[in-house]
Amino acid sequence: MRGISATGSIKSLSYGLLPAAAGLAFCAIILWCLAGNLMFPHYGFFQYKTPWALAAAGAVLLLMTGLYFALRTVQPALLRHRLLSRLASAALWAGLFALQVRLAYAVRLPADWDARAIYTSAAGLALGTRESIDSGYFSLNPNNILLTLLLASWFSLVTSLGVTNLEMAAAFLNAVVLFAGIALTYAAARMLGGRAVAAFTLLPSTIFVLLSPWLGVFYSDTAGLLFPVLILCLLLAAQRARRLAVRIPLWVLAGTAGAAGYGIKPTVLICLLAAGITAACSPALRGRDRGAGILLLGAAVVAGSFFAGHRLITAVEQQGTAVGFDVEANPNALPPTHFLKVGAHLVPGKYGPLYGSYNEADVRSTASAGDPREKFQHGLDAYADRVAAMGPGGYVSFLNNKLLWITGDGSFFAWGEGVLDGDDYVSDNPADRSIQDVFGYGNPGFPWLFALWQGTWFIVLGLVAVPLFLRTPTLMLPEVSALRIALLGLLVFLLLSEGRARFLYLYTPYFILLASLSFFAVMDRMSGGRNAGTAGPAHSKGREVIE
Repeated sequence: MRGISATGSIKSLSYGLLPAAAGLAFCAIILWCLAGNLMFPHYGFFQYKTPWALAAAGAVLLLMTGLYFALRTVQPALLRHRLLSRLASAALWAGLFALQVRLAYAVRLPADWDARAIYTSAAGLALGTRESIDSGYFSLNPNNILLTLLLASWFSLVTSLGVTNLEMAAAFLNAVVLFAGIALTYAAARMLGGRAVAAFTLLPSTIFVLLSPWLGVFYSDTAGLLFPVLILCLLLAAQRARRLAVRIPLWVLAGTAGAAGYGIKPTVLICLLAAGITAACSPALRGRDRGAGILLLGAAVVAGSFFAGHRLITAVEQQGTAVGFDVEANPNALPPTHFLKVGAHLVPGKYGPLYGSYNEADVRSTASAGDPREKFQHGLDAYADRVAAMGPGGYVSFLNNKLLWITGDGSFFAWGEGVLDGDDYVSDNPADRSIQDVFGYGNPGFPWLFALWQGTWFIVLGLVAVPLFLRTPTLMLPEVSALRIALLGLLVFLLLSEGRARFLYLYTPYFILLASLSFFAVMDRMSGGRNAGTAGPAHSKGREVIE
């Protein structure tokens, strides 16, 4: 019996180690990306100056250190004075929201590239100037239908309230979504690491989300940012709940949010898959107690809610009058192999090659390939031909450069889509112009803001890799490993598919969470404080991972 028990313990330990090992593999990849981009920068749409970025990184690192000690110092006092803490918190959140809206208003841009098709169709539906969306564009890109219908509903709401400036309404919606992303990142950090870590996330969130490189454009990259972190918060809240009557609705909401997010940005699905993989590796699943049953029930409810939500969304798109073609039997849709083909192609860029980036020639060749089966085979054949032309070593080198290029741009490929630049902002208000001088490509202050993004991104990448050298209970939580697995899955997907740094943006909250947890682990260890090496609230509960 003793031998059987030992064997069972070893198996349970190995199950628990699998997510951690996958997460550490991701950390190693990120460290490689950081080193590669420091030595051989891979530029997006702007050629930043590495010394400027490193100087910004040093300044941000000093800010982070000061914020860490400030939070550790004031936290006991804030816990003693709850009313003061709540008033200060309310003032801070109100100020952040006001600033988010103000900046979004100042830097709003005319709709361009894919965002233009979404905006014009949504505005036409809301104003009654068109009965259906643009079939020519959306039959090729059906993944943007849901976002268009949601934006049309938003425009209908604001016009019913007397708002006539739809560009301003879109900018406000963009600000609300991004601000919600900041708040949800804070909430997730509080559940994983406590109040101080949650407050700390506001610094990188301010740089990447409040001062978003994509603040002027409402598109799936900003709208999609909401969903991975929302799903994470719902699953963490379900994990902490004691009663099934609370857990089940949270699981349903997580699955439904996954379906909505998938309809807006398909890579949202990766975070649900990562949670499922982590749960499948949980030692609790190998037992016969209540924990295993709850884990299986949670997985079933989330999966069922996702598929039900997806079917409902498809039915709404199919049966509504706004879509003038068959969504489910759409012969014009680009098949998955098209993106595989694009992902193995190199496009010349202004400051170097663009690896696996969009190109119009590939779209035309796929669209003219024939029926859906022929389109699918065409993409597969083109991918095979491109890989064969590179050879095994050449393809590995291509993937390495593509990985460095995707992960090396702290602006997430800002200004890399469409034809607009810093002279094309909608507002000509003098106060707005001063803000545009910083955000606008080609404007005087843009290199400074870009240096801030790039320098902070270097710090974030370095902190994400910390568990290779320092592993505390908090950093090795299964829930935290699930974040790394999600990002690992995203990178693998982008390596094979069409890819750009822009496609990382919706997972920015995950990078911020991992970096914040790592920074606190390092500082706690260096300062020798009583918090060093301790786990956050999620671990102290002793519950199963993402039930």
